Amino acid sequence: MQVTGLTDRELLQRIQQDDVQAFKMLYLRLWESLFVFAMKRLGSEDDAEDVVQEVFASLWAKRRSLQVKESFDGYLYTAVKYKVINKIAAMLQNPEKLELVRESLLPAVNNAAENLQSKELQSFLSREVQSLPDKMREVYLLYIEQHRSVTDIASILSLSEQTVRNQLGLARGRLKKSLQHAMLFTFFC
Repeated sequence: MQVTGLTDRELLQRIQQDDVQAFKMLYLRLWESLFVFAMKRLGSEDDAEDVVQEVFASLWAKRRSLQVKESFDGYLYTAVKYKVINKIAAMLQNPEKLELVRESLLPAVNNAAENLQSKELQSFLSREVQSLPDKMREVYLLYIEQHRSVTDIASILSLSEQTVRNQLGLARGRLKKSLQHAMLFTFFC
């Protein structure tokens, strides 16, 4: 029976009816992307291959009772993600593998967390700058984004230099206070 042009969902329906060819087609279609997904998280080809094989073995074992409500590939990626978590937990119990976790996995996790925090902080700061009063925001953006001097800003906006300094000081004070609150909130939540 021809299975080449079938969708993942149609292949799954055939797999649930013990169609080995449908299982092979699905395996060939999705194995590489699942392997790359696991590899990026584990840093080991052997471990990534083991995880993906376990997911497909589990899929075949549970084929008759399997119920996938959303996307099937999403289901498989989630299964791989949980197998990766289990693999890392097992590595933490093995002293030989613990060094791999420290050297390759933890820096990647920390970098991802730092990037996320940095993006969240940037987004928060942008929202706070936008909430400043119009003139204060304008002074602040000229100073920070365009690197204008106090004298230039005063000239551009027809303000006194002292007014520009005052507006910058008030803007910094508000932003600092907002960031402190945000950091405390992040720390305790």
